[in-house]
This record gives sequence, C-alpha cells and structure tokens, in this order.
Amino acid sequence: MPGIGGLVIFPDEWRSGYSAWRRVAAHGRMGRPGPLAVREERRVTQSGVSHFYIAYRQTGPEPGGIAVLDAATGRIRTTQALMGNRGLAAQPGGAATKLYTLSEGGYNVSTVDTRTLEADTLYSDQESPSATDAAVNADGSRLFLAQGLVVFELDAASGKEEGDHPVPQEPVFSSWETIALSPDGKRLYLGRHGQNSNRKETPCVLAMDVPERAEEGTNAQDDNAVETDPGPGQAVDIAAPAEKYRAVRVLLSADGATLYAFVPHQADPLVAIDTATMTVTARAQGPAPTALALSPDGTLLYAVHADRAGSILNAADLTEAGTFPSAPDGAPAITVAPDGTVCVAYSDHTCTVIAPDAEEASTPARLAGAPLAVVTAAASEADPQPQPEYVGQYRRDAMPRRYNENSDGHGMWSTEITCEQGTFVPAYDKVYEGSYTLTDGIGVWRKAVLGGGENKKFYRIPAWDNLIVDGDDVTWL
Repeated sequence: MPGIGGLVIFPDEWRSGYSAWRRVAAHGRMGRPGPLAVREERRVTQSGVSHFYIAYRQTGPEPGGIAVLDAATGRIRTTQALMGNRGLAAQPGGAATKLYTLSEGGYNVSTVDTRTLEADTLYSDQESPSATDAAVNADGSRLFLAQGLVVFELDAASGKEEGDHPVPQEPVFSSWETIALSPDGKRLYLGRHGQNSNRKETPCVLAMDVPERAEEGTNAQDDNAVETDPGPGQAVDIAAPAEKYRAVRVLLSADGATLYAFVPHQADPLVAIDTATMTVTARAQGPAPTALALSPDGTLLYAVHADRAGSILNAADLTEAGTFPSAPDGAPAITVAPDGTVCVAYSDHTCTVIAPDAEEASTPARLAGAPLAVVTAAASEADPQPQPEYVGQYRRDAMPRRYNENSDGHGMWSTEITCEQGTFVPAYDKVYEGSYTLTDGIGVWRKAVLGGGENKKFYRIPAWDNLIVDGDDVTWL
C-alpha cells in the first residue's frame, strides 16, 4: 500500500458538510459541521455487525495502530497500538474475523482478531525486504504479498510458506507495489512501482497467473515440488510516461471481470480494464482520484479527489452518477461496508462515515495518526476503552520534551520525538502554576525571574507518557 507523506491540514468545517451527497444526480442540501471531539462510547458491539477497521501510522509520540470505527455512529469504539504498522488487509465480503497487518523492518505479517484486537505474528523474516501490499483469497485460506519482483504466498492460518512466485519481467521489466487477486485465486494483478527519479516510466498494470504445484500435497518448500511456468505477464499501460510517481493503484471487481487502475495525483484519469482481454474499456473524466472503493453490488465506484468533493461513478463506463460528502484530500483511505455505508479516513487524522441514504457525513472522529488503509470486518466484541479528548493541535513541527527537575527547581529538557504539524494533542495536566524562561543555552530552563526572560507555559500530557509540550506550539481547541 502506498505510504503517506506529509500531513495535509484542512479547515474543520470541511469535514462534515463539504458537499451534500447526491444519489444518482439527485441534489441534496449542504451539511453543517458538528463538534469535533471524540466522544466516549461504552456500549459493547454485537457479534456479526460490520465495523470499519482503520490502520494508522505512528505520528510523533503516538504509536501506530488500528482504530475500530462504529459504522452506525461514526465513533471510534476502541484502538489497539501496533508499532511499525504499515498496512492492512482482510478477506473480501466484510464478514472476516481476522485482519492481516504488514510491518516495517523486514518481512513481517501479523494477524489481528477483530473481536479482541489481539495481535499474533503470522510470519517473520528480518532479512527480506518489506512487503508493500497484501491480498486475501475469497475463502480466507491464502495470503498473497507483493514484494517488488516476487509475490509471496502464505497459508493464512498457519503462516506456512506456500510459494515464492517470481513476477514475469516480460513484457515489462520492473518492480511492483500493489496487488489484487481474482475470485478463484488463480490470477494476480499488480500495479507498477514508480521510481523516485527524473527518468520517465509508463504507469502500467500486469496480470500474471498463479503458478500451480505439479504434485498434489507438496508446496514450494519441498525439494520435489515443481511449479508450472506462468509465462510472460500481460501488461496494460494506463497513463502517459511520468516522473516520480509512487505506484499504480489497482482495484478488482467482485466478479473479477473488471480491473480499475489509476495513479494518484496524476492528470491521467482512472481507467477500467476488461480482465478477459486485458484492454482498457473506459476512462473517467478529469485527473485520477486519490482513493477508490466499490459498492457492494459492484455497480458504483466511490472516489476521493485531491481538489474536489467525492464523486460516485458508474462502474461500467466510469461516467459520473453523483457526489458524496467527502473533503479534498491528498492521501485518504476509503471503503464501503456490505450495507453500503461509506467510510473515509483523511490524512489530517479524521474519519467519517456516510450512511447509504444520508445527505451528510458523520461528525468527524479523531485518529491518533495518518491513515494507511481501512477495511470492513466483523465487529469487535472487546469492551471499548475511553478515547482521549483532543484539546489542541500543533501549528508547526515541534518537539515535546521530558522535564527532569533538579532540587534547586531548575531542569533539563530532552527528547528525540517530533510532532508533525497538525498532530492532535490529547487532554493534558498543567505543569506547575507559573512560567519558565530559557537561559544558559539550549535546553536549560529556569523558573521565571520577575522582570526578566521570556515567559512560557508548559503542559504535561498523560497520554504521551507525561511528555511536556510548549503551549506556544499548540493551537488550543
């Protein structure tokens, strides 16, 4: 899954009413913004009810993790910290009870139980490069991981290696970053990885057959196991040659008949590809979206854009059928639940849901970090923990400090943590009653002396392991 760069900060009022949702071009009314604080939700969820699970990256002192978003209320019910989290996948259909997360630093895959949020390591290989994307087959038995020049196959229950499939380098010699899997599990679709250079490369997708094992009951680890040669792949160019694009994103229809592909932030549009012939059958109007999701019945696409409201497209010909209330965003994540409820997570750490017949998005809920991916799965049965109330937001990149007071009242400040601009500050305790002034060089603070020095106020943040923030760096909500 493509990574997320810097934060993009938008005015709060864009979140819950940027545009009314027009169902099949029927005009709605403009929404009104609501309060932005995350409210505590103590009701235990019911088994079998779909919820949204949002993976988010580490931001400053907040660890990365997974947030469980109630599809009915749009509120975060609980969160689970997962250090190094960089992606999320689930079995298609929205009824999965197990999630798969990718981790930084080596080939690490963990499972997360949707009911308890307990995480277990499924597979770990510290010497191999990190996987960039994952796909689960229809029955949930196999996990396929994109890893540049190979696709790695795992038994989704045991973590046993089932195959290490080289990606055909004909007709395109390249590495591949994103992945989609056919419903029968026999064909893979890969999105090209862009190079961070001034050399132009053509964004394209590649179709490859999953090699079959020659002997029943053997796997790729057995000495006598022989895989069939998948032959050259089938490549389709989807845009003009470009410099420094991140990756081609791919999305496959539920029946496997149509592959949707686009490059976020490119002027070239989203395209639809017939998987039987591997030819482009339709192109959307305007620049490519930044995120895309399919409706449960496969007839509509929901697209988030960097410069305008969300659009609803006819999946067959990519013509616009309406809009839905989504704010412009450069790095969002989006999915649609089986009942048609849409969830959008934004790079400014907020997320909303839009019910099928709603004209407005829900009141935004706060994530602890920028979203990486969002999936639909069976509801968690874990007793929700109270979520912190956010009281401020960093107006610039800054460093929270750890204050060690000496017996004379003076202290040293030190930390290696950086909070990005836009990071939300949880509820705090005021540190002492008074101000402090910087003297004696960098990092040494003494109690303010009447008539001298620059007065400042500092606050202790319990949720950040009692780190200290400078009140001047924060816009208090």
